[in-house]
Amino acid sequence: MDSFVRLKITLGSDSASEIQELYKLLPDRVWSPGDIRPNTKIIEKSIGCIFSSGLEKEASLDQHLAALLFRTKSVAATIKELSERNTVEVWCAIYTRGAPPLFFDNNIVEGIANLGANFDIDLYLLPEKEV
Repeated sequence: MDSFVRLKITLGSDSASEIQELYKLLPDRVWSPGDIRPNTKIIEKSIGCIFSSGLEKEASLDQHLAALLFRTKSVAATIKELSERNTVEVWCAIYTRGAPPLFFDNNIVEGIANLGANFDIDLYLLPEKEV
């Protein structure tokens, strides 16, 4: 099973103060309208940023989420404030051959809620390996 976890903040306006707040958060990537998303042909239509969990794809979903929440802990209040006027989303992509465990400790749920974030889980079921 491979997992990827990111926190994405998308601004609803081009407010100079909110753009400055994004940069102060020290995310992994910041983009502006017209930028091309890495490894794609997608052209960004808004201003935003991404934080990654920083873990290898083989780490468990719980480990990814805990790492992301730990990484954003010091800026959680700013992210929560941004979430009141913008879109904040914790996004998980899971590539698996079988049903993955989708149990979340209350600390994980509370941490995501404290960011004011939506929680999106995408499951990609891979074909069974032939023996």
